[in-house]
Amino acid sequence: MKRTLYFSHGNKGGVAKSNTSTVVTEHLLSMGLPVTLIEADMTQPDIATRYRDVQDVTVGVLPLNRAGDAENALGAFGEYLESKTPSVVVVNLPAGAGETLDALASSIRDLADGLDYRLVATYGLEKNRTASDGLRASLASGLLSVIHPQDRFLIYPGYKGTPESFDWYHTEDRKNAAIGEIVMPAIGSRSALQKLEATPGRVSDLIDKDHRPEGWMILDQSSIYRWYNAAQTAIQPVFTNGGE
Repeated sequence: MKRTLYFSHGNKGGVAKSNTSTVVTEHLLSMGLPVTLIEADMTQPDIATRYRDVQDVTVGVLPLNRAGDAENALGAFGEYLESKTPSVVVVNLPAGAGETLDALASSIRDLADGLDYRLVATYGLEKNRTASDGLRASLASGLLSVIHPQDRFLIYPGYKGTPESFDWYHTEDRKNAAIGEIVMPAIGSRSALQKLEATPGRVSDLIDKDHRPEGWMILDQSSIYRWYNAAQTAIQPVFTNGGE
């Protein structure tokens, strides 16, 4: 597998960025690959908290949501990649990262090409027209514009509704946009979701039916088990379109 930089993007909160980062990380770990996980917003470090004590995961911080600091943060990130050369890196971007990140898109492309990384991005979408405009802008001149079409993917968060309920789905631009589409499944049980959010560690360990986490009910674990497997199936295009 080629060395890869994965960016989980999307300009709003609650559009499955963290879920997508989790699913990608879990897949990579299941392949036996060490993962460098970059949490880009420490005001909501859900991914960093989940994996901070997990073997084969190195957690770092990249404050890309701070106006004025983004280029310096990216510079430090580049120095780390050049010195450590990790095989796979997952960057969980914060809400609003496009406001600072899009101006640095060409630098990110230069970094990936210079270090021979495959550059991949997923983009979590909200349902409204403003979200469509943000996606359109990223495709035209932002981060998505510097990523090869086979390596960029739109994420429809399943808990928001079906793809047909999203404004983007009905736009003329969608017909011509060279971007893959993935529906990220929802966790149907509120109790199970709360248990998952409160329990750090690899999700693959938490769904081991021989070792149910303390405080989890049988149906909590069953719900997360079903979500995990559905999500792993949904994310496969990220890895089959040149990733494995």
